Amino acid sequence: TWVNATAGCAPLGRRLMAPSGMPESSAAPLALLSRRLSDGTDCSQYFCVGKELKGTFKKISKSGYKKLTSCGGYIAEVDIEACGKDSCFLDAGAYYTRYVEQGRIIKGGFVEGAGDMGGGAIALVLSLILLCGGLVGLCKVLSFLFMGGAKRAIVAATRTNDYVAMLVGCLMTILVQSSSVVTSVLTPLCGIGLLPLAKMFPLSLGANVGTTATALIAALSAFTHDAVHIALCHLVFNLEGILIWFPAPVMRRVPLGAAKLLGLYAAHFRLVPVIYVVVV
Repeated sequence: TWVNATAGCAPLGRRLMAPSGMPESSAAPLALLSRRLSDGTDCSQYFCVGKELKGTFKKISKSGYKKLTSCGGYIAEVDIEACGKDSCFLDAGAYYTRYVEQGRIIKGGFVEGAGDMGGGAIALVLSLILLCGGLVGLCKVLSFLFMGGAKRAIVAATRTNDYVAMLVGCLMTILVQSSSVVTSVLTPLCGIGLLPLAKMFPLSLGANVGTTATALIAALSAFTHDAVHIALCHLVFNLEGILIWFPAPVMRRVPLGAAKLLGLYAAHFRLVPVIYVVVV
């Protein structure tokens, strides 16, 4: 996108003036274009707008975009073809100033009067409160509805191979479509000693893999390249984490030892969990 000053900008009709003898009706459109210039159109500059920016202009304000004045009705005597394949507008600069530099993001709603910064902050805080409240309610409801029989499967998983326990955690997460529900049920069981920490680890890893099923289902429903790409990245990221931290016993001891140390500090200092959540 760039701008040039016109050497001589006049309505198209002023240059293509009807020669003597032309019927008066043929010169009528030319007079219309002349009046268009006299209405206050700034003809001192023209703006070349690329295809991508042109689409952005349409998204910002369709009504404002429709009011843009094309260079097609005027003549830049020197640079008439300077824009090439780009679109040429006489007042794109005024559009940018009004709708981008001075435009407001929040144009309605109960936070409109607080401005963009204040309204955005208020909306962010309220949305976080609603999101956290909704997640807590969802976890409690799904835990009540689905996790009764799953607890027995968890207890049975403590007596099985670690990879089978990982599979159990994955299947439970796919069933309830939320790893938060699974871990919120596993954590109290681990805290009272019913579920050993060594078994909690593979169950949690399986839950991390199972939660990718939601993204995969959503991506397959949309079936676009970007959606499937992101969903597979989510899956591969979790699988790579398992390959790094789980198969080798020496690597497995690192997260288990960190969990035990964090739990020890959290038991003695109540601010440790809060600091962990905020920082991590």
